[in-house]
Amino acid sequence: MSPAARHTDPETSHDAAKSVRNQTATHAAIRHLMRKFGPLTDTDLISAYRAEWGAWAPFTDSGLRTRRAELVELGHVVDTGARQKLASGRQSIVWGLREDENGQS
Repeated sequence: MSPAARHTDPETSHDAAKSVRNQTATHAAIRHLMRKFGPLTDTDLISAYRAEWGAWAPFTDSGLRTRRAELVELGHVVDTGARQKLASGRQSIVWGLREDENGQS
């Protein structure tokens, strides 16, 4: 899956989409974290990613959410049906690996 920008997006969005690298590595990292910690909200996923890789975590919060959304589109990550209240008071979807992926590495 290649990063994409909508045809109505500004040139900077198209440039950013072209610059995205290592999607597969980021997808694998997200799947690893969900196997290690279980289902996560995007906020928890971002915190876990930063804690796991620290300075070696070159992706923005937005980039991680985008990679998670790609995994949803690919069918690897699913909405668990659970919701978790964030510090903001808003409810967040709790995402998890599709059941048959939990044991895979």
